[in-house]
Amino acid sequence: MKVLFAVSAWAGHYSCMVPLGWALQAAGHEVRVAVAPCAADGIARSGLTAVPVLDTLDLNVMRRMAYFQEAVDGQWTLPGLPPHPLTGEPVRSLDDFDIAAEGPAYWAECAAAIARSYDGAVGYARSWRPDLVVFDLMSAEGALAARLLGVPSVYFPFGLIGTVETEPGVDLGDGDPSGSWPRYGQPAFSGEQIEYVIDVSPQAAAPPVGNALRMPLRYVPYNGPAHIPDWLRSPGPGKRVCILWGNSATGGFGTGLPVLRHAVDAAAGMAQTVFLAANTAQVEALDGLPDNVRVLRNFPLHLLLALSDLVIHHGSANPAMNAAAVGTPQLSLALNDEQRTVSGRMAATGASRVLPGLAAGAGEVRDAVRTLLQEDSYRRAAQRVAAEIAARPTPAQLVPALEQLARTGRLGQRELDRLTAAGDLPAGRSAAPAPR
Repeated sequence: MKVLFAVSAWAGHYSCMVPLGWALQAAGHEVRVAVAPCAADGIARSGLTAVPVLDTLDLNVMRRMAYFQEAVDGQWTLPGLPPHPLTGEPVRSLDDFDIAAEGPAYWAECAAAIARSYDGAVGYARSWRPDLVVFDLMSAEGALAARLLGVPSVYFPFGLIGTVETEPGVDLGDGDPSGSWPRYGQPAFSGEQIEYVIDVSPQAAAPPVGNALRMPLRYVPYNGPAHIPDWLRSPGPGKRVCILWGNSATGGFGTGLPVLRHAVDAAAGMAQTVFLAANTAQVEALDGLPDNVRVLRNFPLHLLLALSDLVIHHGSANPAMNAAAVGTPQLSLALNDEQRTVSGRMAATGASRVLPGLAAGAGEVRDAVRTLLQEDSYRRAAQRVAAEIAARPTPAQLVPALEQLARTGRLGQRELDRLTAAGDLPAGRSAAPAPR
């Protein structure tokens, strides 16, 4: 069987897909990953074969352009002004960027890039002839390629996001501002067309998928190649807090958000060790750190989170799912609509709390950190979530269902349940992680 993955250039969007690629390859199937050239090396380092035929867009610039337009239109409801759309730097006034003049040309180039990406995906699929296509949140090119070839496609988001969303910031829209689906003679794309969805979300946080068949899958953390350093093998006593401040936080809102400083100070005052995963510009903008803060860059998240008593992050699904999989309580300092929605869903499990990252004060953050570190209910809830995730079908157990879907073009609930049923575990083994 040939399986084509179509993925965006954002590692946080496709990292959850990597273990399924491994499982398919281990079962003897051919796997190719259509991706933008800038992400091809990351795919190759994961052990999968990259095909750099897609185009890419800078999502942070897109977000900043949208935020700035909201402010100009009087719809910006957050404190202060949005950052400069192109540089990400703070602006003194809305006159610092002429969005009326620059915006149309920018969005036209975005549409052209998306059209090139669709053409790349369709062209490669027509030459390689996959039997099945798996696509991520930002890569509906894969769905179009599958439609044109007459083969099934499966939507694989990174967790906590569905297909028929109505919440602000997470609806899929038409996925095609370039008009490529009509250009290829197909109806405009929408989430309602998706028939099969791989869902790694905890049950209490499950997103809406409409009439699509939900295919539950264990979330297996993958965050790039790694080795275990000496300090991580013997991390020392006391509480440990991990703070994750990804590029989507810095890129979308700049380096001047006070809430990260609040989080660092609160964690450093209550924990023996604080792990801070942030880029160089963000760390420099903090202008000094307490002695018990260790700065890490490009470090696999799951190795940190498994040793941490609390993870604090900017609200994206990637850190939320990584923390959920290893059973670590979390504090989300959500910054935008999408992050507030996915963080709210995770909070429904009882393993997480959410604060508005653009408005939360030092006292609010300090109180939340103290509560999450001291109240055992969050730790117990996080461990229940981790146990539930661990009980899901593994990527290897999902492979037979995908094989049948590719072979017959259809898959029903009964067949899915039968084909992904877990065998008996060896004596003395548990599907759930051991409590820390």
